[in-house]
Amino acid sequence: MGKEIRTDVKGIDRFIFEIGADREQLHLHISEVGPGQRAHPPHTHDGQEIFYVFSRVAEVLFGEETHRVSDNEAVHVDCQVLHGIRNVGETPLRYAVIIAK
Repeated sequence: MGKEIRTDVKGIDRFIFEIGADREQLHLHISEVGPGQRAHPPHTHDGQEIFYVFSRVAEVLFGEETHRVSDNEAVHVDCQVLHGIRNVGETPLRYAVIIAK
């Protein structure tokens, strides 16, 4: 089997894609934002999404609700509902985003 190696995926030094895997079905990237910031405004799109917090404290918006998450915690959302993540701590927040379409 073959593979494609990419070095342009946000927050990941080397990402190996095995030939035959459907890269349009599942996406992963790592983000980091400063205190009080978010990578982008809350939004909607197709699919399902998981926010995984490596460390620090974040607030995940889902519709009218917010969930406070911290070290080694995750939130799974339906992307058709307004959603987003914001750093509510005093130090940089590093988190993973996994999107399934």
